[in-house]
Amino acid sequence: MTDDEVVAAISARVDAGRGADLPEPYPQEPASAEALAEAEQTIGFPLPPLLRRLYQEVANGGFGPFGGVEGVEDGYASEDGMLADYVQWRDDEIPDDFPAWTPGVVSFCNFGGAMWALLDCRTPEGRILFLDQSTLHPLDLTLSQWFERWLSDDLDMHKLVTAGQP
Repeated sequence: MTDDEVVAAISARVDAGRGADLPEPYPQEPASAEALAEAEQTIGFPLPPLLRRLYQEVANGGFGPFGGVEGVEDGYASEDGMLADYVQWRDDEIPDDFPAWTPGVVSFCNFGGAMWALLDCRTPEGRILFLDQSTLHPLDLTLSQWFERWLSDDLDMHKLVTAGQP
């Protein structure tokens, strides 16, 4: 799928009230340019262009797998929010058994039960990692591929980890 097709498919799901997998929708207004710039300044890297488009054109989080992806300022947050978690992780306020902080990697989508999809913003396409009970699993998936799998009902993070990739 092209980025245009991913944006259109996610937008259609949000418009139909099925923006995320959980039964409660979390409709959000699109993110402001200021909120996106502030997020990028906090992270120290630009957001992947696909995610930036989704935040600007569809919603400020709350769409995607499980309860939806985290938004930027004033957007959907499953707990403290992606940027607050990033700052906390960066400032070493994390448990000893937690993986070391990596600049540009944000907790992006909460799967519950101490499981998170992480987004590596150090590359323009964004790479997905999976954090499961303090164990970090790099996945060979771009953000676009991750959303494509979700849109086709083929996103099983545990299966991806155990199978060794797509």
